[in-house]
Amino acid sequence: MAIPKYTYIILGIVVAALLSQITSMDIALFTGFIIVIAGLIFSDKKNVKLEGIVIIRRTKKGRHFIDKIANKWPGFWRKMSTAGIVVAVIIMIFGSVLLLTQAWSVIEGAEGGVKLLLPGPVSDPVSAPGVFLVPWWIWIVGIAIVIIPHEFMHGVMCRLDKVRIKSVGWLLLILIPGAFVEPDEKQLEKAKKRTKLSVYAAGSFANMVVAAVVFLLLFLFMTSTISAAGVYTTPLEGLPAAVAGINGTITAINGQEIRMVDDLSDTLSQYSPGETIQVTTTEVDYIIPGITGGLLPQSVPVVGEETNTYTVTLTEKEGAAYLGVAVIAQAITLNFDLNAYFLISTLLFWMFIFSFGIGLVNMLPIGPLDGGLFFSEITGKKRLSKIVSVAMIILLLFNLVGPIFLTG
Repeated sequence: MAIPKYTYIILGIVVAALLSQITSMDIALFTGFIIVIAGLIFSDKKNVKLEGIVIIRRTKKGRHFIDKIANKWPGFWRKMSTAGIVVAVIIMIFGSVLLLTQAWSVIEGAEGGVKLLLPGPVSDPVSAPGVFLVPWWIWIVGIAIVIIPHEFMHGVMCRLDKVRIKSVGWLLLILIPGAFVEPDEKQLEKAKKRTKLSVYAAGSFANMVVAAVVFLLLFLFMTSTISAAGVYTTPLEGLPAAVAGINGTITAINGQEIRMVDDLSDTLSQYSPGETIQVTTTEVDYIIPGITGGLLPQSVPVVGEETNTYTVTLTEKEGAAYLGVAVIAQAITLNFDLNAYFLISTLLFWMFIFSFGIGLVNMLPIGPLDGGLFFSEITGKKRLSKIVSVAMIILLLFNLVGPIFLTG
């Protein structure tokens, strides 16, 4: 008797709940996640095949939908195919140059290179040479936002020029999932050059479109939920601000509102050395370490309501009035629930990283990837394509493992 698929989901939840009593919640949830994935694969074992080290599940479902979408707006998809080819050329060049510059930074001892994005038992992203571990739930959403539009666009471009789709499906290489639209290779090989270029470029183009949309959403979300609220500073020892005991975020000088760094410098320029001013500060409620748990270098202080006012006599530096503070960061007011802000901004950020990063890597001129097929079709020289492909694979591997041996 077949075991219902939902049984494995329940098992994963139960195991995660039990493990949470003896280990960290991150490890418990990650273990539950692995159990669910393994169970779902096992429950579908009749349709799953092991090809080498890759698990593959093929189906014919979805082909009719792709065909319907391609035929409904052929003019629109033609324009998208042209844009896709242009974008593919640009990102192939950009990605190759970026890989070279990153390799050079590794040689010079900097923390360069590229990293695999993998799920791990972590609550915040963790960077290590060659690997970037992200929470499993971010990884699931990130992979989905990459795979679905990528393969859908491949399928649409195939059907736009009547190339038959043999099957669609998903694959799994250890913990790295993928999806595919399997065209009729013989038909595609006989198709026009433009058709092949549009098919090969389609996936990465879709990823870049998604990345642009997600980036716009992230920008709109952040700009609508935060507003500038002062300048977070630290007083320099022995200078007026330190003598007066200034602490917190500077929000006003002599009643004149200070919201941004330029406001602080412009306002101080109105005074002369030796003048006495009233500096108002607001206490910091908490500091946001960055939407990626530390990936971004700039921490953001969020101001509260408690204020203090200090009397400060300005000193002189290079002929101008000088307060004697070092600017640490732009302080903000968060007009949103903190937990919801973290969740939404983190998710959008990683959706962008997944879409942009994988779309970029996929268009590198490496044989197994779409970029390798695209490069071979453009040049028409298979020998050159093989040489470039081998060189890029070596370069990619160096970027992955080089930092392990060349950086401390």
